[in-house]
Amino acid sequence: MIEDGDKICIGVSGGKDSLLLMEALKLYQRFSYTKFEVIAVMLDLGLKQQDVSHIHAFAERIGIDFEVEYTDIGKVVFEYRQERSPCALCAKLRRGALNTYAVEHGCNKVALGHNRDDVMQTFFMSMLYEGRINTFAPVTYLSRRDVTVIRPLIFLPEKHALGVARAHDLPILPPNCDITGHTKREEAKQLVKHITSLVPDFEEKFMHALSTTETYGLWDRMRLKGDESHKR
Repeated sequence: MIEDGDKICIGVSGGKDSLLLMEALKLYQRFSYTKFEVIAVMLDLGLKQQDVSHIHAFAERIGIDFEVEYTDIGKVVFEYRQERSPCALCAKLRRGALNTYAVEHGCNKVALGHNRDDVMQTFFMSMLYEGRINTFAPVTYLSRRDVTVIRPLIFLPEKHALGVARAHDLPILPPNCDITGHTKREEAKQLVKHITSLVPDFEEKFMHALSTTETYGLWDRMRLKGDESHKR
């Protein structure tokens, strides 16, 4: 995921995962033989005013350049488009804004804080609501932007991420969207929770099947430059 000379832009939502990723990458940078730079950005969607001073202080304490990028994504989704199912459009616009910011600041990689639970939820959302079997990969090269997206926490269970975030007293912000908890992702989350109650080791088996690319091919090997199948 990380190579010599990389400049990585961390997409920060203010949630536990992205803040944990900030601290983890900075710690890794200190002892890794791989030399790379890291910055972080939070996209302000224009929905609610949030106090991000604690995140600024956290970033300064661990030594990461952090900036808030102000956007009109919230207005586009909820006012101009008035989407009945706004999450997909919001996610698309956020990805575009984040990748644009990364390129403008000389970054060749974007790091996202998706964890193991996010992988499974996305899989079921894709299957149940889109009629296809798909989920995001650990590494994806976006040829149109010449940016590689990495997800270093992709095998980390959400409960472990939450435990570490609390132990480190990370400055977690509450969700700033009114429909949080009432989305298709929340439905998928409850579905995974129900399946796990029936099959206790379901999550481990799921990730094993997903990562066995030689057999199932759901996760291809690392998406690198020259792979034209994942243009975004």
